[in-house]
Amino acid sequence: MKLIAALLLLTVAAAGLGGGLGIQLAKQVEDAVKQKESAAEKPAVAPRFTGPTHLKALAPIVTNLGEPSDVWIRIESSIIFDDEAIAADDVLAGEIGEDILTYLRTVSLSQIEGPSGMQHLREDLAERARIRSQDRVKELVIQTLVVE
Repeated sequence: MKLIAALLLLTVAAAGLGGGLGIQLAKQVEDAVKQKESAAEKPAVAPRFTGPTHLKALAPIVTNLGEPSDVWIRIESSIIFDDEAIAADDVLAGEIGEDILTYLRTVSLSQIEGPSGMQHLREDLAERARIRSQDRVKELVIQTLVVE
């Protein structure tokens, strides 16, 4: 009789725990489906630049890196801006090119290796262009980058 009572107690406990686990898993699946549906309903990402924008190509820059000094880098880039006055401002483009050259001479090869290194380089150069242009340049685009 004690054996039957123990088995009955274990069966009821197992059924209760199984049911509770099933309910919890069903709730997690529902939440995941709702998140996926809400993510699909979100509107597309707004464009980064609104209004008329212009692109000005900078002169290609060739220099050696800071470390190792026998490694050379060639970069071609452009700037994106809203201000029509920058389109004719070759002096500003030259100054931004100078800043890029100066910065690249301080960079080591290990700093620009890999995707994250490339991203950091692009962000640093874009920040320098914004500072030089007093926030008239919106972005700096790296078109080609060759390290030899």
